[in-house]
Amino acid sequence: MRHIIQNLGRLKVVLLITALSVSFSVFITFLAFSLRQTGAVYNIAFFLATFIPLTIAPIVSWPLISLLMKVDSLEKEMRLLASLDPLTELLNRRAFFRDAELYIHRAKQEGRMLSVIALDLDKFKAINDCYGHSAGDAVLRHFSTTIRANCRTSDLMGRLGGEEFALLLPNTSASAAYALAERLHQALRLTAIQYGHSTMRYTVSIGVISVVPQKTDNIEALLNKADRSLYLAKETGRNCTVVFDS
Repeated sequence: MRHIIQNLGRLKVVLLITALSVSFSVFITFLAFSLRQTGAVYNIAFFLATFIPLTIAPIVSWPLISLLMKVDSLEKEMRLLASLDPLTELLNRRAFFRDAELYIHRAKQEGRMLSVIALDLDKFKAINDCYGHSAGDAVLRHFSTTIRANCRTSDLMGRLGGEEFALLLPNTSASAAYALAERLHQALRLTAIQYGHSTMRYTVSIGVISVVPQKTDNIEALLNKADRSLYLAKETGRNCTVVFDS
């Protein structure tokens, strides 16, 4: 709502600039017509009085309008950057929770199923301890790329913090969400990360919950259930997917 109000404010400024420019041009032209007399000097004066406002007004107003458009574009870019995790370029925690609530609200209205997936990289601390934090960053970037390659553009993808990630899949059944999780496991099995002279491999544990959200459901409640399945995946050996059983 705040962004809509800001855009309406800019629109008023643009309209005001345009209205003042046009009014000034019309006023000067009206004076020129009112004072018009015969003779070359008066004809030249009339021409200048008519021509100059019609050319000067756009020259003055268009840069101002262009500046407003650039400011609006810059604000949009800054809002986008504020919503992304700088390392992985996935949604950060705040943005993921914000957008997830919108998805859940829509699913409630339409009575559609959605799936929430919690993901946690296995033994990530050991990677940092063995290879260094820059190697850990390379793993996080690789995993985010793997997620994007296997998800739809309509899916929400976020890094909640550290090595914890979350997905929200609209219009997605438990079997479809499980299939996605298995594709992620398979992709990690088939790839390795070259870091310096070392070759790194890693795995992920995944918890899945699929529901038609009820009135009291929100992203925090659904993610907590997905986390319970994730913890069970950790306890049963890691590198696997567990679907929440209500």
